[in-house]
Amino acid sequence: ENITKNEYDLVFMDIKMPGINGFETTMIIRGMDEEYYKKLPIVALTASTLHDEESKFKDSGMNGHILKPFSPVEIKKVLSDFLT
Repeated sequence: ENITKNEYDLVFMDIKMPGINGFETTMIIRGMDEEYYKKLPIVALTASTLHDEESKFKDSGMNGHILKPFSPVEIKKVLSDFLT
């Protein structure tokens, strides 16, 4: 819901959320009509190290992922990769 109220340069998407997970949320965003939503960088935040989730990130439309716990250096790299 908040995604339609503001414009964002990048979204950090938690995978485990109450009610709806990050994969489903990303697919909803990618399915919106405006081109902005199709190009918006979405990076997953996850504690899971399961290899089968690797393909789920891509299949849902995410641009990448970071494992929790993450460091400020990792966040800085993502910001640099997508915002420069």
